[in-house]
Amino acid sequence: MDWKPFWKIIEDAYCPDSIDHFEALKDRLGSLKWFEVVEFQARFDEAIASANTIALWGAAHLINGGCSDDAFRDFRVWLVGRGRHAYEAALKNPDTLANILDGDPVDGFGLDAAALRVYEAKTGMSDFFDRLDREEKDAPPPPPEGVDFDFEDEAELKKRYPLLCHLYLNPPAETLE
Repeated sequence: MDWKPFWKIIEDAYCPDSIDHFEALKDRLGSLKWFEVVEFQARFDEAIASANTIALWGAAHLINGGCSDDAFRDFRVWLVGRGRHAYEAALKNPDTLANILDGDPVDGFGLDAAALRVYEAKTGMSDFFDRLDREEKDAPPPPPEGVDFDFEDEAELKKRYPLLCHLYLNPPAETLE
């Protein structure tokens, strides 16, 4: 699957509610042939891998108030689910995520499992991951790219992510009515 139809499916399925988003993505994938569903997942995995950067991990840590290895993967799943423009902008400058966030934490809610569920429903088979032809099926992910920094250093976070810090470190006070 080329990138253009991949992003079209992702963007057509987007819903603000994570459960609705998951179901909408499954619906979109349901119209594909089984092998296209596998190709979609291969692209999804590529997009997740390309977002494996220290800069994005730092942003994820700030946004979610901490971020383990698994939580960072979930964050990248969420980022892919937001669509091509948000994804590409965040790869260039993670602080652009402030343009689409409201100060709440984020979660990919298993969007990366939608293709698996659709494939199993279409084929009745459990060989989805074998069909992906992953060379390193059980290998740990590579370390994130980029120069590491202390995610707990507030001054460093403010320097790297001024807009996100405004939302997550210094949230605007709610007005009392």
